[in-house]
Amino acid sequence: MTASLTGLRPVQVSTAPDTSLNLPRRFLRGALFWLFGLSTSILIGSLWGSAVTGSRTSVAEVMGDLAAEQVVQERIVGWITEGLVSIDVIVAGDTASVDRLMAMPETEQVLADLTDQLVEAIFAPVGSTALVDPASALLPAVPQITRVLTDAGLSADEGTVAALVSRIEPIPLDGTGEIPVTSAATRVSAALSLAALVAGVAVLLFGGGAVLVSPDRVAAFRNLAYRLMLTSLSLAVMLRLGSWIADPARGASPWRAGLSTVLGSFTYVPLLAAAVCAGVMVVVKKRRGSATEPVQGPVGGGRQG
Repeated sequence: MTASLTGLRPVQVSTAPDTSLNLPRRFLRGALFWLFGLSTSILIGSLWGSAVTGSRTSVAEVMGDLAAEQVVQERIVGWITEGLVSIDVIVAGDTASVDRLMAMPETEQVLADLTDQLVEAIFAPVGSTALVDPASALLPAVPQITRVLTDAGLSADEGTVAALVSRIEPIPLDGTGEIPVTSAATRVSAALSLAALVAGVAVLLFGGGAVLVSPDRVAAFRNLAYRLMLTSLSLAVMLRLGSWIADPARGASPWRAGLSTVLGSFTYVPLLAAAVCAGVMVVVKKRRGSATEPVQGPVGGGRQG
């Protein structure tokens, strides 16, 4: 007699991966996962640092904060004073005239122009000679300089003062005692980009090795994406927290304000990496779920007699 079975539900058949690992292979897998985590930390940190040091806007904001620092401001004022002394507009040691000149409202713009020149020097190509030109910063303030000199009892007119200011020689930043900023951002950005490249290669090697030695490669790949996502989120949180800790009072000191600006810049870089990893995890999970196809048909059907 032949019987047919009807009304049976589809049965999903899946094969559980072999998760058994011997001790040496288990140790190798753990080491590869650890090296992957270390490499991802260097990679995300280097990408963030390269973005910060490669941004003129961020560096200009930091330099604007640091320009208010007394040491930096004294150096910038020293450039102005040395330039004016070199053309005999004021005499060396005439602190009263220097104080009057520095008290001009236009001096703030002069300092801002010199700070902008420092930013340009920071991004100068490696091997170039960076200069600070006090003359270009002082020329717009010639009318006010002339008035200060006249009030001090000196005979001066704007044409003469402008001609004298134009003769101020640019100051090379590579000289002894000057601020060592020439090509600073260019060098640091290049070094961080190289570190990111090396770390990226290490991530691929160690991550690929961890997947290959794992019995469940899909789970291992998802584990790597999860680790990278956590690393990226942790860095973003630490940067935002560090930015607040560096300057909670907002303007407590120029150096702290500059550090806060640096730490708070480009935090979207690790957040973007975390978002990409989260997307990868979702895709892997969906692909693995769809890999198990239902088997249609009766179970145990056959010929009975």
